Amino acid sequence: MSPIFNRIALVLAGSLLLALSAIGNTARATLIAATDPSGASMGTDVIPCHRYDGLQPQGTTSPAISTCETMSPELGKLRESLADHGWLIQGGTSVGGTFDWLNHGAHPQLYIGQNPTYRSGSFVTATYDLSRLGFAGAAQWVFNANVQWFSYAGENPTGFAINSFYISQRFNDGRTQLQYGFEELGNQFYGFSLGTNSTTSPAGVGSSIPYEVGFIFNKTAPQINLRLASRNKHFYERFGVTRSVDPKGPQADWDKNNFLGLKWHIPGAKALYINELGYLTDAAPQKSMMWLRQGVMFNDSHFPDFHGGYAHNNYAYYLVGDYQLLQVDATQPYRGFYINTKADYAPPDRNVYAGDVGVTLYFLGPAGRPDDVVALGYTFDRLSRSFERMQQGQGVTAVDFSRNYALSYVFRVTRGVYLSNQLSYTVNPIPAPKQPPSLTWMSSLSFSY
Repeated sequence: MSPIFNRIALVLAGSLLLALSAIGNTARATLIAATDPSGASMGTDVIPCHRYDGLQPQGTTSPAISTCETMSPELGKLRESLADHGWLIQGGTSVGGTFDWLNHGAHPQLYIGQNPTYRSGSFVTATYDLSRLGFAGAAQWVFNANVQWFSYAGENPTGFAINSFYISQRFNDGRTQLQYGFEELGNQFYGFSLGTNSTTSPAGVGSSIPYEVGFIFNKTAPQINLRLASRNKHFYERFGVTRSVDPKGPQADWDKNNFLGLKWHIPGAKALYINELGYLTDAAPQKSMMWLRQGVMFNDSHFPDFHGGYAHNNYAYYLVGDYQLLQVDATQPYRGFYINTKADYAPPDRNVYAGDVGVTLYFLGPAGRPDDVVALGYTFDRLSRSFERMQQGQGVTAVDFSRNYALSYVFRVTRGVYLSNQLSYTVNPIPAPKQPPSLTWMSSLSFSY
């Protein structure tokens, strides 16, 4: 395979992993404590573990599970002792696998699940209340690290990495938020886990385009981002700058970074800018959740051009929306029937995935199970015809579109333990060489502590 195709294969793997990680990290499929995230409104009758949620990372679109829903909310007396000193530590472990029921036994394997594919990972997150050290506003230090293993090397690199090492400061009652340090900006923009800070979906939005254009998703990169919200906190503007992923792909980026993932500069990877404008309302009694956002990304790095040579930059546009169509429990307003729609675009002369549209219907708390999630999604990907013609010129069959249908269910086994399953049918599972349709089954068991 050519180097450019290897890059595309890894981009595809990253896209599929995004969907899987939204399944695998199913601890997010629980309502985070129904209190002020800052902890300011918590009264003396609040369950003690809810107090700890005020120390969780703020401002992320992929929030952590409530400490009340971990396997041991108090960790003996450790969480209480840590919280008294401004600390919170959480972690999780997941194991899973993917299998294509229609095509297997391929040599070499070309996509996730074509042969039985397995993965495992563990992470730890720590935060510290920096206001105790005199930092202005509601300030916190956020740290996240994980170790991951993949049986199929094309899915993702195996090893240890730091994913977050940054400071967050909030001012004006949370309407202004500044974050700076090392972080994956995919956690701060777009919303790859469907819903808001109190909801999620097992399928995720799953577009590969923001990552194809430059988002980091294996290690981390230096970044700064600023979020400004209106007085009622519904409208917001968010701008961020980070280092792009290496244009040669995530594996090259991983190899050129240092062991910790905190390298400031990667050769060939220049600045990536992103701006997002959105409107957000959380679910409340007789009030539906709504989250609309549109964004623009611009990458100053040079990317291979399918017509020959290099393009001097890369860019993308996205439009994503979530809306709660129906509430089923006034005492738990997040429970109900939702719809997500999305559309993405990137220039086809330098991106294999040049556009996509998708719709996902999902239900939070179905059939009297408030912590379960079920989702049914459809995505159509428009692939670059320039890439298709380039491959055909080299004697490789290629396609110019892909379609995916997915049915997912997250099942709460017990507190802090979730089992996720997804059945996915894909027409043209990879851009080249052309492959028959796939029918993949993905399962993941997650533990949160």
